[in-house]
Amino acid sequence: MADDNDGAESVLAGGWLSPRTLLHKTTKFVLNAAHGKTRSLIPTSDIGTVAETGVVDWIEDVEDDDIAAGMGEEVEQTIMVPERDVLMGRWSECAVASGEGRSPTPPGMMRLSRSVPPRRRTAYNKDPQQRVGAMEPKRRAQRGRTVFTMLPVRVVGRIMEFLPVDTMLLVANICRIVRRAVYLHGPNAQGMAGDQAYTSVGLHMWRVRVQQMGWRMWRERQRGRERRLRVQAPQSHVVLLENICGVKDEAGILELLTTEPDLVFKALYDNMIGDYTAFSKLNGCVPRVVQNANGAAAVAERLDQLLWFARGRFTCSSDVTNMRLVSAADRFEAEYQAQFKHAFMQGDCERMQGCARVLEHIRNGRSCIRILVDAHPLFSSAPPAPYADVLASTECVTDAHTFGAVLSELDNLIAEHARVVHAGLPSQVLRQSALYCFVQDLFDAKRSGVALRALQNMYAHLRSMPVAGQDASGEQQRRDVVPDEATKDIVYLSTVASIVSLLLEAADKWSHMEPVSLPRGLGRRCVFSAFEDVIDEYVQLERRVIERAYEGELSQWTLKVRNDSMRDTALESNASHKDESLRLVNFRLRQQQMEEYKDRVLLLVQDKLQISMDTETAGDGTRRRRRSSASQKEMPRRTVVGDVLGHAPVSIDLCLNMVLTNRDTIDRLAVFASAPQDMRLRDQAQDAIESVFCVLLRGIGNHVRPAYARVVAELKDLEHSVMATMQTDQSALAQLEQQTRSSFIRAELRFFELIHLCDLCVQILEIYFKSFMTAFIDEHDFLNTCNQERKALERAVDDSVAVGMDCVIEIIMRQTQHIVDTQMSADYSPDSNVSLTLTPTVACTRAVQFLGESTVILQSMTGHRQMRTVFLGEIGVRLFYVLLEHIKRFRITEPGGFQLIADLNLYYDWAAEHVDPETLRYFTALKDLANCFILAPRDLRGFLQDQYSRRTFDGVMRSEEVYDVVACRSDYRNIRTQVEGHCDFM
Repeated sequence: MADDNDGAESVLAGGWLSPRTLLHKTTKFVLNAAHGKTRSLIPTSDIGTVAETGVVDWIEDVEDDDIAAGMGEEVEQTIMVPERDVLMGRWSECAVASGEGRSPTPPGMMRLSRSVPPRRRTAYNKDPQQRVGAMEPKRRAQRGRTVFTMLPVRVVGRIMEFLPVDTMLLVANICRIVRRAVYLHGPNAQGMAGDQAYTSVGLHMWRVRVQQMGWRMWRERQRGRERRLRVQAPQSHVVLLENICGVKDEAGILELLTTEPDLVFKALYDNMIGDYTAFSKLNGCVPRVVQNANGAAAVAERLDQLLWFARGRFTCSSDVTNMRLVSAADRFEAEYQAQFKHAFMQGDCERMQGCARVLEHIRNGRSCIRILVDAHPLFSSAPPAPYADVLASTECVTDAHTFGAVLSELDNLIAEHARVVHAGLPSQVLRQSALYCFVQDLFDAKRSGVALRALQNMYAHLRSMPVAGQDASGEQQRRDVVPDEATKDIVYLSTVASIVSLLLEAADKWSHMEPVSLPRGLGRRCVFSAFEDVIDEYVQLERRVIERAYEGELSQWTLKVRNDSMRDTALESNASHKDESLRLVNFRLRQQQMEEYKDRVLLLVQDKLQISMDTETAGDGTRRRRRSSASQKEMPRRTVVGDVLGHAPVSIDLCLNMVLTNRDTIDRLAVFASAPQDMRLRDQAQDAIESVFCVLLRGIGNHVRPAYARVVAELKDLEHSVMATMQTDQSALAQLEQQTRSSFIRAELRFFELIHLCDLCVQILEIYFKSFMTAFIDEHDFLNTCNQERKALERAVDDSVAVGMDCVIEIIMRQTQHIVDTQMSADYSPDSNVSLTLTPTVACTRAVQFLGESTVILQSMTGHRQMRTVFLGEIGVRLFYVLLEHIKRFRITEPGGFQLIADLNLYYDWAAEHVDPETLRYFTALKDLANCFILAPRDLRGFLQDQYSRRTFDGVMRSEEVYDVVACRSDYRNIRTQVEGHCDFM
């Protein structure tokens, strides 16, 4: 109990004050703090300090003439203190300092200033002249009313929750600031209750009052839905509320507690406050309860209601009253408990049920349940022979098989206890509670439960298994020796998961047991409670095992790729047979075989994962399995693609093994993820599942990214080799050009096959995610770590493909530029004695031939139409600008114009076959513009005007570019005035 010297800090503490201190200090503190008069919340500057202190400013009405407080401003000393200390009143002599010109105030701190000497600052009264005289000139120009700092509304509501009920109502009625925080229309509003009479702070205040009586409100999390509000009340209060309001189900109680919590509290308070306060007297408490009750069961129920009500400590004398109430309830319960125990020892089931009917109404009948459980021979210090054998069998548990034998004995014990509670207890609810208590003690560490003891012995055996190559004692040599530490960890993890599955199956069997069944949820809760001590080590070991497995597989693959690259380097000198074989490759057939290979691999993946073919519909959180057929078990056949994949930069077998290893790990963790939602073990298992899946995503990313990096590095080297070839003299040009072209085709083939393989890896991951992971992860939750890792892997693959594609395009265009640069000026400006053949020039033919060879690989990729369209479209646009700049290099005569048109027709034919219609417009416009070289000077202006009227060059070429092409006519200097004079279209 607090004395009269208690400070303001005691008001916010959990303990209660004495009545005199409560009325003298608490009420005064709340009133002063609400109005901003207390020195613990100093009136601040005119504009307030909301950002610094976290409190709000309140503008007092002109009727408030009794508020006056102030501090001096002549000498100031600035200090920084915790904001909580200021709210507790420990710095009541200080004022809040302004933050202007100073460094930012840290969170949770407040800047105060000590000022002397004090001066008076008077609040305004009703006389306007007196108000004007009390204000300083600057303040009079800024505002017309004084601003005082007050407590935030939520703090006011929080303080009200700690006051006794009568004091709380007194403060809410007489304090205008509290009235504004709690009421909507004031305390005297007629015919209003609930959300029509109280603000959100007021409703919360009444809900907290109800929860202080043992009621519980929480939001239940449901996957894919909004959190559902739930309420749980003591059973005796539910019965009382049903008698008062006629509401007995959870939905009705929740609706009342949501909209009208004040009515719920007042109904319970008015019903129980009389009997409760009777216990504060020395005499007459029990007779009053007995007089108002009808029978011993009604007395027990009333005492239980009062015990829950006493938790709220709603009166000033709650300490004394609660002590006497608990003493009376204990004496009443002990009397019937002794009768129940005596009847149990004599085997009188009828008397047992009679006493249990009374005891079940007080404290949920835990006393009679505890008697039945404690009297079981299994928990005695010297159990008889049958039960001693059960205890001895727990010492021999080494694996899931031996644990199954112990579990069968436990099933018999549980069935035996179910028959006992069925005979001695009257109601089914009480019987299930007694059976649950017994099963809970079997898995409880405090009671040295049989099941928990067997699990501990098994843990010790599995963790001490000898590893091959290590010295072992004679006893250990008789055990099974594991080859390495990794196998030892896998054995431990698999055995624990298998035992959990066995226990969950047993819990399902207990839920159908006769004559008394244990609800499935309670049985599973008992099972999972036995593993709460080892779950931390278990999930960490799972992460270490899978990370170690992935690291080993990736390191082996890296070593293999390094050896393959060294062998390829040694064979590079003999590349003539490769060039010959490359010319004989049917790329379209090769791509078709690649697609068939991908389909067979996906069938194999679905068979290994045992999932349905309809992977799109398997993402509803359930795992759809199927039986494997003979055709689906067929391994991918060894084709030309299959032979090449032996030296592929990405291993599909490795990715599939990583997925299957991940599936096994998540299957073990999923056993723990099925625990009840409110258990910590479930959250840990869920986090471990997400972490393990992220390890898989990062592992495949570490496998794919280096492959792309090697291919892209090879392509970049080819870029430099193309530049070197362009600078080589003509004598060695043909051979170097052929070697560069062959190397590029091989690199391009490897790059696009790598795209196929990485796309296959992503599809395997997508199938795995849709069929397995959606049971634990919401795929639409973009904040989830797994979804973020998936997007990161997809972006990494897309970025690598984009970089590689850019390198391929750059090589193609550089090589094409190099071929086009071999165009001779005589091709477009031939001598007058040379006859025209009107066939494409050699440079044009070579360029188109190279473009066809370079794009035939991508052209055959029918499964990547979008990528193919973008790729060829980019090549087409760049080729257009290459040709545009190429034309500007020549002075073209009329015969050369015909030759240029022949070349552009060939380029157009290539574009019509490869690019999309939008890109084809570039070549159409260029081919039409080439007619300007064969027209007569007098027709040139009309031709250009006609092309512009048909919008041939819109979005293709600017007017300056059109002019530059026309200016390439050899006679343009002579006809310039005919073309440019009064030009209104260029």
